[in-house]
Amino acid sequence: MNRAAVAMAALAAVLIAVYFALQPTQPPSPQPTTTQPPPTTTPPRIPQTSTTPATATTSTNTPQTTTTQTYTTTARAPIYLPKIEVQIVAPKVVNTTKLPFQINYTIVIRNVGNGTGSVDVAGSIRRLAPGEEAKIDAHMTARRAGLHTVEVDVNGTRYTGVVAVYYYAPMLVAEPLAVNVTSLPTNVTLSARIRNVGNYTARVAGVEIRPGEEKTVNITVAIEVAGSTMVEVEGVKIPLSVYYLVPKLEWRIGGPPEVEAVPGETYPVWLWVKNTGNATAELSIDGKNYSLAPGKGLNTTKIVTVDRAGVYDVGFQLKGAVNATVKHTLVAKIVAPKVELVIWSPELKRSWPLPNTTDETTLSVVEKTATLKWGYIISTNATRRIVTLIVEHPDGVDKIRLAPGETASKNFTTTSQAPGSAEAWVKINSTLYKLKTSLQLTPLKITISDVSKIEFSDNRQIEVKITCQTQEGPRGPNIKILSVSGTLTYTSGGRQISGTLKAYWGSEYSGDYRGEIKDKSGWLLANIFGYSIYIEFTTSPLAVTKILINGEPRNCEVPTSLAPSIFYAEKPTATEVSATEYAVRLVSAFARTDSEKPQSATWNGEYVEVQTRDGTTLKVYFESGKVRIEGPLTASLVIS
Repeated sequence: MNRAAVAMAALAAVLIAVYFALQPTQPPSPQPTTTQPPPTTTPPRIPQTSTTPATATTSTNTPQTTTTQTYTTTARAPIYLPKIEVQIVAPKVVNTTKLPFQINYTIVIRNVGNGTGSVDVAGSIRRLAPGEEAKIDAHMTARRAGLHTVEVDVNGTRYTGVVAVYYYAPMLVAEPLAVNVTSLPTNVTLSARIRNVGNYTARVAGVEIRPGEEKTVNITVAIEVAGSTMVEVEGVKIPLSVYYLVPKLEWRIGGPPEVEAVPGETYPVWLWVKNTGNATAELSIDGKNYSLAPGKGLNTTKIVTVDRAGVYDVGFQLKGAVNATVKHTLVAKIVAPKVELVIWSPELKRSWPLPNTTDETTLSVVEKTATLKWGYIISTNATRRIVTLIVEHPDGVDKIRLAPGETASKNFTTTSQAPGSAEAWVKINSTLYKLKTSLQLTPLKITISDVSKIEFSDNRQIEVKITCQTQEGPRGPNIKILSVSGTLTYTSGGRQISGTLKAYWGSEYSGDYRGEIKDKSGWLLANIFGYSIYIEFTTSPLAVTKILINGEPRNCEVPTSLAPSIFYAEKPTATEVSATEYAVRLVSAFARTDSEKPQSATWNGEYVEVQTRDGTTLKVYFESGKVRIEGPLTASLVIS
């Protein structure tokens, strides 16, 4: 039998089996059978029940035996399951000229399964049928340029996207301007040089200024007063110095008010004129022309010939920058007193003021309340007779008699405040002699040979960043240090520090720290935020050499400002320096940033007031065996 015949026979057998399987059940007719191996073909899949007769064809030469077989299949129940896909549709790049900026994005949720599912989108439940899609609008606020993460929480899984925000804005800076004016108020037109150091084109007063360009802009400014001011042109602030050029004359006239004269003697009466303004003064004195540049002065003298006792009026006629007639009166007498006003303490100063004039001198004092001890010494130029003088002074009036060569004196005590002034005066025969003393505060001198301990508390807040290398790159929190306090003790081999600190990282934490420096290296251990942060460093230069976090080495950048800067500074000793200089050095030693460094220091007679660059005021007191600081930073230095 060939293969084709065998295949046909097998197919006929299968069809017959199917036929009989689908017929009503009845006993089969007995037929002779012959046993053959079943065909090796795979039964066909029957998707539904049907009745089909099957006919077997055999060749005339080969007898065949036909058998009936039944195949049964069981259909599986279908399984319906949801399948959720999440997509964040957000721009990859956003260009903006305004910050903060709202980034809008869309959250697309699709059910690509064959069953209905519930989806928790950031706490909101949604039901999606098979093939259904939901779009949810969302946004976030970008407050800075750079990469920003947009995100959504779906069924407890966080999905993110990254948006790059590029910020474009002009930044205009102007060069300072200066102008000279001769009248006020006035309007002036100036040319301002303005540079755009930003990354966006600006327009000022109709002039377009591209990034990196510098342009000249003409502006008109109304000036009311002289001095330094800030002019604003369409948002650009321009420093302006206004110099008011005007002459200003000061003068003093003098000469002997009283003389013991022999007829025919001559006495000078002088006029001193000085231009204290900032413009040249043109004037004439008694018809003679003069030109005085700013700061320049001149003296002119008239000679008075005394031929009799009496009063001599000597005048000067001034015209031009000032129009006035100034006069000096000379009284011719037989005798003329001579007055010396002396300041004995706190510093020796001698003065011989002219009659009815005020001499001036300056004293430097340390304390705010200054006690001046002063007095007068009176003599005469009489050569032959006793002179009777009526002397008025702060304690009353005295009548004294002076023989030729004799003197009269008296001392007084005056209390005054510094900075300020005090006057020493005396009247002789109604002629006033006066010395005005200007009191200037001078910081006391400080010598601190050694410091054994510093106790401190610094409530000035500072933001620091701890950055560690991770698989995603450098990451770390921004931490706000709220306060640091502790004690720094100097030992024979170095220094030790310990104390507490408060910091904010999402919430407020309290911690402690301690450390030590020997030679030019040290260590610091801080316990904060549930972490133990151990740092080793060198002091010259100040650099971190090792970091352990919870005992494990980490590749991190941890600021040394977890401890006060005074810990890393040299011991604050000094030899014969001013109190202001020492206060600046001491406050600088506590400064952690440039903004905490001193801007100015002023001695007011009680303490040094230090202004830091960020506007903070600190007071530094100097007491016996101790130096202390008051303010947001408090410290007490124990001097050995």
